[in-house]
Amino acid sequence: MSTDTPKQLTEAIAAARVGDRHRAREILSRLLRSDSSNAEYWIWMSAVVDSPKERVYCLESALKVDPTNRSAMRGLVILGAREPSDRELSQAIKVPRRDIDPIQPALQPSKIESVEEQAEPKPKPSTFLPKRGQLVLRFVTTTVIVGGAALLLAGVIYIIFPRIPTGFIGAASTLPPASPTSTETPLPGTPTATPIPAATRIIRTPVSTEFAATPLALLVERTATATPLAGYTPHPSFEAYQAGVDAIDEGDYEQAIFFLDQVIDTHPDWIDAHYLRGKALRLLGRIGSAITSQDQALNQNQEFAPALLERGRALMSRDEDAAQRDLEEAVKLEPGFTEAYEELGTFYQERRLWQRLENRMEVALEAGTRSPRILFLLSDAKLNLGKVEEGLAYAIESSADDPTSLEGYLAVGRAYVEMSINSLDDSYYSQALWPLQTYVAYRPGDYHGWGYLGRAQLGIGEIDEALHSLNISLELNDRYARAYLARGILYTALGRYEDALSDLNNARRFGSETFDLQIATARVQFHTGQYTAALNENLQPAVQESKEITSLRLREMRLAEAYALRALIYETNPEVISDAIRHWRWILDFEHVIPETRALAEQHYNELIGEGPTRTPTSSPTASPSPGPTTTPNPAEITPSPTPGS
Repeated sequence: MSTDTPKQLTEAIAAARVGDRHRAREILSRLLRSDSSNAEYWIWMSAVVDSPKERVYCLESALKVDPTNRSAMRGLVILGAREPSDRELSQAIKVPRRDIDPIQPALQPSKIESVEEQAEPKPKPSTFLPKRGQLVLRFVTTTVIVGGAALLLAGVIYIIFPRIPTGFIGAASTLPPASPTSTETPLPGTPTATPIPAATRIIRTPVSTEFAATPLALLVERTATATPLAGYTPHPSFEAYQAGVDAIDEGDYEQAIFFLDQVIDTHPDWIDAHYLRGKALRLLGRIGSAITSQDQALNQNQEFAPALLERGRALMSRDEDAAQRDLEEAVKLEPGFTEAYEELGTFYQERRLWQRLENRMEVALEAGTRSPRILFLLSDAKLNLGKVEEGLAYAIESSADDPTSLEGYLAVGRAYVEMSINSLDDSYYSQALWPLQTYVAYRPGDYHGWGYLGRAQLGIGEIDEALHSLNISLELNDRYARAYLARGILYTALGRYEDALSDLNNARRFGSETFDLQIATARVQFHTGQYTAALNENLQPAVQESKEITSLRLREMRLAEAYALRALIYETNPEVISDAIRHWRWILDFEHVIPETRALAEQHYNELIGEGPTRTPTSSPTASPSPGPTTTPNPAEITPSPTPGS
């Protein structure tokens, strides 16, 4: 055995524990190719494959290698592939209580003792017993089997994941399954003809960092739907074909090619054999040969969509335009081809072609093709196109359909943060916390998760926690504009204006110009006496862009924020007080204004027209905790707006 083998097994186990089943399968497949007589490899492979059939295959393989392997036997009993022997029942019933409690907390010690008593070896039934006695004996035997099977089911995690400490298993109670309990914050608008229910199916508490070694699949309730292999056509009379398909399912691509070559030698006209061989070649990285195999399949049938999908995947690293054509043709030929839509959507997402991504994913849903990945991609497109309410709704549906998907947690958290930013409604920030905390627990190296978490924490006033999260985000990626923007806003709240301006300039340097960034920068410039820059460089474009918003509510709320900063600046110059009064009046005339900004407008307006008490020192809108200007203004720098509402 290679000296690298123990290290590879450790890597596979680590990947399984963090929920990266694809990575675990890859490593374990390599290990099994090098040594298929290792029962431990088969046991771990059974924990990361997708279907019950595959798990049974892995456990049976482990049992062939080691007929005395208890973990394999118990796993097969739990899966219903084998009948429990008396010995197995007795051993299973005596699983220590600490291993059972996290899964079956209601099972009391007295009940365990009674089950153990029932499990005592019974005399072999005699054929001379009367009929009534046989019925009683049958009842007792059935009770033993059912009781033992229940305890076996309770110990499934202990069996399938023998290396996970029992303390981690207890994390299941921290993440209850999807619940119909209604959320306190109702969902925004519904993007589909059938409204998405306000009672979401993803209300859960976050997974703590100390439990992040436990795969999400063990902490959430999920009904897995097996995805059939695209392009598979059963050929019962030819065993080599099925062996090749099974080898692909198991990740043994060399073996798959070996069997499929035999098929093609005798049946060169089998399109699916060429296609499956090409798939195995692509997964081995033999791109040229993979393309050739798909060409051979398509030469026989140009409308075989699975071959177009696989050729598109193979072409991706060589000719993106040709790859895109193949993917587009695949979904055109097969409107219900989920895998092709997902691949095409990922292609558009990676190239930031948001409008195309939105159009294609909506077409997929209209065709009845739905998957968590398609919903996630559509959510991403909506958010990047500024359709935040729809993006949130699709993110929630994606995560609800597959609560084991980490990208779903990031999508939901991000969508709630964007809802707060876009709508100027801070109540959504608290909804973003639990999915983002769960995400960074499993993906601590992703700067996106830390950046959005920091913004959510800032939004609910957790300043220290927000600074910690944003610092981590920027340590991971010192060009991440969103984290710079959030930290700039945080520094402004702390009165660290020089640091704030530096971060906001970096946000502008590495990102795009947004209303959020313009207002944040104008606020810092107001506090540091840079009035001309605030008015001309940030507030003027912020006002113009806000006027183009079609939503009356959002348009008025954003204009109110910009007008409030303008009015505060005009108040520093006695010559343009009338402009300050006009801006406060415009805010009070709006129907949709943040309460803090309306209160500020009422206070300043009443004082300026002589109807209110002497006001407190000037502060910026939206309840900024910072003091007023720190420098004496230069009246010549402050120019009033030339026309009302400009």
